Amino acid sequence: MGEKAATNEVINRLVSALDDENSDVRNGACNAIGKIAEKAATNEVINRLVSAPDDENSDVRGGACYALDKMGEKAATSEVINRLVSALDDEGSDVRISACHALGQMGEKAATTEVINRLVSALDDPDSDVRSSACYYL
Repeated sequence: MGEKAATNEVINRLVSALDDENSDVRNGACNAIGKIAEKAATNEVINRLVSAPDDENSDVRGGACYALDKMGEKAATSEVINRLVSALDDEGSDVRISACHALGQMGEKAATTEVINRLVSALDDPDSDVRSSACYYL
């Protein structure tokens, strides 16, 4: 349904679903927020997604990075960028890939020496998809 479903009620319910006890629901909420990112890119939603990288489930952590990726420059705060840089060290390769993608979508605000250096370091990642993502976004 995408952007047509992006009413305030839907967005609020998806944000609430980020606290669900089931990781599939939390991941689904992240992915749904990513699909309606244009309208969902509010401070409240962004702040909630920033805490998702602490989730015990790597799919949820990756889903949060995906949603922030889709929000792009609208989500490019120093806190978001710092959390995405931290996600480059995640144990889950999908999370690291999503973090590379999201950092690449943050625009000039993410083009700092630290971010560039961390993406360069990701070129040595054991996972070839992470290395490929780092190449693409450098």
